[in-house]
Amino acid sequence: MADAIFAGIQVAMVLAVWSYLYRENIFSKVASSIVISISTVHFFLVYVQRTYDNAVIPLLNGRISYIIPLTLGLLMYTRLSKKYAWLSSYAYSLQLGLGTGSTLTTVVASSITGRIAMLINEPFKGATMFDKLSGVILFIGALLSMTYWLFTREATGIYGYGVKIGRLFLMASIGMLYAEDVLWSQSLFVGAWEMIIDNFIKAIILGIPPA
Repeated sequence: MADAIFAGIQVAMVLAVWSYLYRENIFSKVASSIVISISTVHFFLVYVQRTYDNAVIPLLNGRISYIIPLTLGLLMYTRLSKKYAWLSSYAYSLQLGLGTGSTLTTVVASSITGRIAMLINEPFKGATMFDKLSGVILFIGALLSMTYWLFTREATGIYGYGVKIGRLFLMASIGMLYAEDVLWSQSLFVGAWEMIIDNFIKAIILGIPPA
């Protein structure tokens, strides 16, 4: 009975969300509100548990340095008070500064220097002729794609042809990213249908046990 109730709730929620495809209605609003509310409570409890495990317990065990992140976290709640809201700016500033520095170092290492190193070393490495040919195409495509973003001179002559070819490489890569996003969305849709068919129609209505 518990499995049947759970499967029924799953199907009802999925159908309520899909009803938005027709138009906005009370069922889609209720479903979205339930999902947002449950997610908010879930993540709140998860972060409370993480804070307790990773900061409170070490602090109680004598690691005094953990009082700094706890204090900064508590300072963020001062925004709830008009009188002491200015204290939260220190916590926000430190968090944004650390986050920006960490992100920039990661981006530089992975997206800039890492890409340059890969562009120099990887294209001509490969076990087969197909791998080497793919590397050469990658090398040429990367160079021509970079010419598309050079605005210091007019795109004419041989340079103009390079810009046009580079634009084709960029369009192809953007198209592949879009197709990947569409496939990911379709996989979620297919997964929801499989859940409805397997957990509700087969198991609950028809009584067929899961494979």
